[in-house]
Formats: sequence, structure tokens, C-alpha cells
Amino acid sequence: MERIRITKENKMLKSGEYFIDSFDNIDLQTEVNSECDILLTNLSDSSLLKLLINKDSKVTFSVLADKQINNANIRILLKSNASIDGYFADFSKEAINLNCTIDLDEEGAAANFRLASLAAKNDVKKIDVSINHNSPRTYGKVDNYGVCKDDAKITFLGTSYILHGAVKSKTQQNAKIMVFDKASNAIAKPILKIDENDIEASHAAVVGKINDEHLFYLTSRGIDEATAKELITFGYLKPILSGFKEEQIKEHISSLIEGRM
Repeated sequence: MERIRITKENKMLKSGEYFIDSFDNIDLQTEVNSECDILLTNLSDSSLLKLLINKDSKVTFSVLADKQINNANIRILLKSNASIDGYFADFSKEAINLNCTIDLDEEGAAANFRLASLAAKNDVKKIDVSINHNSPRTYGKVDNYGVCKDDAKITFLGTSYILHGAVKSKTQQNAKIMVFDKASNAIAKPILKIDENDIEASHAAVVGKINDEHLFYLTSRGIDEATAKELITFGYLKPILSGFKEEQIKEHISSLIEGRM
């Protein structure tokens, strides 16, 4: 199926596959009981994307960032029994500042969000993915995976907030960053805010150097260190490819990872 291009005039989404190649203050919503696959390939500076996912609808939302982004904002709101699977592949150069807020506004809303980011040379990257549980029996999970090398800085932020009354809700924040060099600066700050008792919540943050055993295993079999690091990095970030259907997009992401290593 060929994707349909989304414009400012095309705001109501029926079931189907879509793409956005110009992201500059756009407001979208899905029809009730619809299933949409949205690909965003152009994050612009000072932009705002709003997406309302209506009742009983399912959205796959895949984002590729391969250019510098000084400031971009994504706001997603889910109605009852709506769900979103989000994938954010960040292999841009120099800088990125992204804020994504997901509101689980009605009972049964669910969000899964996975991010992969690589910071190299003098990159400065700050990515905040936060989820608000506004109603009972909502589910949210964020998994952030990063690689930081050279003199780069990468910061993963995110708050999972379960408001009073959002009973039986479940939330999870995970942030993992693999650091290659002493000059690299990696920060992971997942936060839980809980105003209700009858819930499940957890978070984890891991920042550490590349696994020496994995590196030794590869180099002991004749692979040079630079290639070994590239293989380890690709294996660490490769799962993000599952969020993209088009083979040319997958190949582009793979080439970006290799090129930045």
C-alpha cells in the first residue's frame, strides 16, 4: 500500500498508511475505531505536531531524525482503549532538542514508545519523552537506548505521571546509554510521579562503558577494534528498525549508524 501524504488540510485520518515530510505546526486526529500507520521523516525547528487518537483506534508512529533539530514538540492524546506504538530513530548530526508528551486521557489507553539515538563528535542531544496517566487502567512504557562517543553529550529525560484517580494503571521508564570515550557526557533521568496507590510503576537508568567481554570476544577472532565497536553499536540500536516498514528507510538508518561510527 502506498502511503498517503499528510498536509494541514488533511487532518482527519481514516484507516491507512500515511507519511509526513513537512512538520510545521500540524494538528491531526484519527477516526474512531481506525488503524493508522504514520511515518514522519522531517522534523523541523520550532515545530509542533498534535495527534489525537480517538476511541478504539490503533496507531503506529515512526519517526526518523537525520538532520539537526533545535526545537521540536510532539503532543499525543489518547481516548478510551486507544493505543500507540511509537518508534523514534535519531541519527542526526550536531544537535537535537525533542519534547514528546503523551496523555493517556481515558480508561484503557496504552502507549509503547521506543527510542534509539547515537551522539558522536560534538553532538548535543536532549530528548524528553513523558507520559501522563490521566485515567484508570492506562498503560505506558518508554524504552530509551543511546550510544555516546567522542566529545558528544546525550541526555534522556522522561516523567511517567500517574494522577490521582488513575487506579490500576501501569507505567515503566527505561533509559540505557552505552559510553565509548572518557570525554563523552551521558545523562539518564527517568522520573516517576505517583499520586495513586493501586498502581504498578518502575524505572531504570543505566549509563556505562562498552562491554569489555563483547569487545574482547570480537577482537580475539581477528576483528579490528573499530569494526568490533561498530558491530556492537549496530546490535544495540538495530531493534529500532522493527518500527519501519520500508526497506529503503531501514537501509538508510543502517547507513546512518555506520556513517556516524
